[in-house]
Amino acid sequence: MKVRTLISALAAAVAVLVSALGSASPALAAPAAVRGTPVTQVAALVNLNIRSGPGLRYHIVGMLRPGHRVTVTGLSDDYNWWRIRCPWGGVCWVSANPYYSKPVAWRR
Repeated sequence: MKVRTLISALAAAVAVLVSALGSASPALAAPAAVRGTPVTQVAALVNLNIRSGPGLRYHIVGMLRPGHRVTVTGLSDDYNWWRIRCPWGGVCWVSANPYYSKPVAWRR
């Protein structure tokens, strides 16, 4: 009887934990607000993660090596992420932190 009670309690605890973990992360499907920017290219200063969206919660989909340049298509509303044209096509994001990337070309 004690084993059955212990197993039931453990199963209930696992169910609560799984339920809590499932609701802990917000949905990331909403499109990010983007600002225009005079910057047209940025260069990676370190190995720079390319992400699927503007934030650390988005998946890493690639990496830029130091010195690699990419075309900028916008800046996140909070100024923390460059929206870029992915090297393989499409839209991706890289950090706008000056430790990780720097603007190298501007609109004239």
